[in-house]
Amino acid sequence: MLITHREENNSKYNKPLYGLTGAYTLADGVSLPYFVTLMPINRAIDELKVVENVAASLEAQWSLKELFQREIDEERVRQDIIKGYLLDPKKLKFFNAITIVLMPKGEDEKIQDEFQLIDTKLFPPIPWDGTDEEDAQWKHSEATQSDFGGVQLVKIGHQARLRWDENLVLAVAVDGQHRLWALRIFREDEKFRGGTLRPEEKKTSIPVIFVLLHEKAGFQHTQDQVEHSIRSISRELFTDLNKNAKTVDKARELILDDKSINARCVRTLLTDSTAQDSEHLLPLALVRWQDDSNRFDKSYYLNSLVHLDLLVKALLNLKEPSDPMDKKQVKSFIKEINYSLGINEKEVQYKERNLTTYYEEDCCDEEGEPQVPFSRLPENYLASAVEGFKINFRPWVTKLLLHFTPYSNLLEYARKNNLIEGTFGQFQSQTNKHKGIIKSHETTIDNDWYLREILDPQTFIEKLKEEQWAFKAIFQKAIVRLGKIVEFDYGGKDKNLGNINDVLNFLDMLYSRDVLKVYADLPKSPFRLWTFIALNPGNDKIKVAKAVEDRIFSILCLWYFGNRKVTIDLENKDIPTSRRKLLKFFTAESNKVEWPGCSDCYKRLYKGFDTNAFYGKDYQEISEDNKKEMVRERFSIVLATGIPQLSNELTVKKVAESSESYKFEED
Repeated sequence: MLITHREENNSKYNKPLYGLTGAYTLADGVSLPYFVTLMPINRAIDELKVVENVAASLEAQWSLKELFQREIDEERVRQDIIKGYLLDPKKLKFFNAITIVLMPKGEDEKIQDEFQLIDTKLFPPIPWDGTDEEDAQWKHSEATQSDFGGVQLVKIGHQARLRWDENLVLAVAVDGQHRLWALRIFREDEKFRGGTLRPEEKKTSIPVIFVLLHEKAGFQHTQDQVEHSIRSISRELFTDLNKNAKTVDKARELILDDKSINARCVRTLLTDSTAQDSEHLLPLALVRWQDDSNRFDKSYYLNSLVHLDLLVKALLNLKEPSDPMDKKQVKSFIKEINYSLGINEKEVQYKERNLTTYYEEDCCDEEGEPQVPFSRLPENYLASAVEGFKINFRPWVTKLLLHFTPYSNLLEYARKNNLIEGTFGQFQSQTNKHKGIIKSHETTIDNDWYLREILDPQTFIEKLKEEQWAFKAIFQKAIVRLGKIVEFDYGGKDKNLGNINDVLNFLDMLYSRDVLKVYADLPKSPFRLWTFIALNPGNDKIKVAKAVEDRIFSILCLWYFGNRKVTIDLENKDIPTSRRKLLKFFTAESNKVEWPGCSDCYKRLYKGFDTNAFYGKDYQEISEDNKKEMVRERFSIVLATGIPQLSNELTVKKVAESSESYKFEED
């Protein structure tokens, strides 16, 4: 029941709630107060909100961290909670307490970072209604009253009374949003109760915990906390509650988790909000953040949040100790952290104390034996580690993910048609429910709106991706692995390997020659170019497995190494070698020093070719020597396909004319 008093001007305070108050004080300098009560089911449905209750608007911009709880899984609500639980006559019905954060709301209906200052004249009176004798008891000499930003809290010992102004405050669920939404649908939907609960159902009380994030309510936080806005604290509570109660889906965890080094590094690759573009970061508006899929080969996506996490994991290669009390494992973990995330060969630090010193002084006893478990990077060291990622990885990783021709083509189209900052990007950032509302509203005004503004751009982008390896997650991971060798392992300074710009030029060359088409043909061969590397020889389907990613990485390495070697040989006026001799060159273990892992790449690819499917139905009648010859011949042709000097007859002819001693050898 909502009560508006004339003396409260334009305020809209709800009827008081009565309950108990307490606080969590399990860390120094931190106190998190809460109020626990029982709400009649109708009041809970009417007064408590999920973020989807906020009005839909194409004008709203959403930061990555604010996308976390906007999407309600309607299928889960209707099928699992309502039909599978609430409507099951054999089930005893009980919900855990719903956790609510009282959050300040501005005039634009958006959640604010801080509560507004309110004129004391606008504080509501006690009792809330002059005829309510029970409420009048709260105007007591021992009562302590706190009014802040549209919230009124009165306490007598552990007993408490709570109200808030719905014009200034949103009571938003950070745990139990699906339960709360299910109760609303259960009551309102014509398929269920059609707006009115049955008499026995109205007797239900819902346990609710309100978290009170204001100093006047007793909230305290440490001064060195990086972020302590109400939105950031709500986000942290949401993550912790959902992690402890039920596994949070991976995409949501990446958005929310401020204590995970992987999650924080992933977020450095993205723009801060949906309707925002950048020359150096992936625009969030074009990234698949809504679900757990790592695929971005369909629809309008430039990339996927979960896939970016897989890239970061591969780049950092951090193996958390299985036994956090094993000193050898911990030392190895610390070494990996410092190798990947230390800046200028210095260790990850916090207040000028490096990570090794922290472990030795805070986690080990005087004899150097572990006494405190060390399982993940300590929170205080995260900022230094993230900065290391920004310096050591982000510049060249984002170059690959933004400037490789197929990606830059997508971005060019998106920018030319204002997809990132305009209507398209704003629409895609909405929840599914809000998309439906906006689509219905806009098409009522303009029948072609959805086709023109949403479907046409989406279809165009999808066509850009057709049959291109560039938009396969397994391929992109392989090119990032190549980039890591060139830019991270060798610092972009090795004469043979070049730098990330050389890698980009190489990839663009392959793309322009159609080598990177999924179904690229191989001349005079019964099999496609990518068969036995990443395509199944029986049906041309893409295999998705670690071994396949390794083979894609291996052929990219050999193509890149081959291009670099042939170019260097020509610059030194050396005679370019043949495709068969170049292949043999990369089989030698001794050449791994100058061409990292080249012989390993050869072995992986050879194993892929060396199959009965390649030899044909008469494979049992073919001698081992002939099989080896068949593999080497195909292997050398595949290798030459990615090296223009060996595969393009016109280029070979021009080279021959410029070098009297040149002869294209075949053995």
